[in-house]
Amino acid sequence: MTTYSELQPGNFYLVKGDADTDIEMISVLALTDKCILLRSFGQVEEDFWKLRTDTIFEVIEELDYDSAAAILSLYEEEEEEEVEEGVEEDWEEEDD
Repeated sequence: MTTYSELQPGNFYLVKGDADTDIEMISVLALTDKCILLRSFGQVEEDFWKLRTDTIFEVIEELDYDSAAAILSLYEEEEEEEVEEGVEEDWEEEDD
């Protein structure tokens, strides 16, 4: 099995941490001698620590920066739409 120590800083990965978890996109933020700081990308970004010796159920794919940026832009578009909808609702409330 793959361990977190095999992941490289600056790269993006699609992984399943365990057999029963969803696929998530992660990147390596920092390394220490025994631990690794990761960021999980999704609707909410989350940073978390793992031991470098912890196993990953499956590394599905390594993504280059352009591929990861294209995926992340989908979430940014959703956020922009939500903000625009919120502004429209605020304007409608003021008109009442």
